[in-house]
Amino acid sequence: MKKPIVSFEDFEKLDIRVGEIQNAISVDGSNKLLELTVDLGADYGIVTIRSGIAKYITPDKLIGNKYLFVANLAPRMIMGTLSQGMMLVTVEKKGTSEKLRFIKTVKSSLNGATLC
Repeated sequence: MKKPIVSFEDFEKLDIRVGEIQNAISVDGSNKLLELTVDLGADYGIVTIRSGIAKYITPDKLIGNKYLFVANLAPRMIMGTLSQGMMLVTVEKKGTSEKLRFIKTVKSSLNGATLC
């Protein structure tokens, strides 16, 4: 579904950063959630992010890799744990099936690097 147009000023409020996943585990009681420990660099440090990606990737495939995250998303409780950001992914739909594409950065990207 198409979303409303946002102003450039609203877009600028998003702080999109490179984050390195240091740990990833399945969340007990959920077949959808993974809990990620992410290093977002000096400005944000190490944060916990819960993401509904468990049916698309196993935790071991994420650890040590760098992806894009919204670092300044307001924290919210997800199944009893404070989630402090959001991993950016794309959704590819083919017929009735969906596949997530993870926005991976190169290993040499600095943790906390900003999107230009």
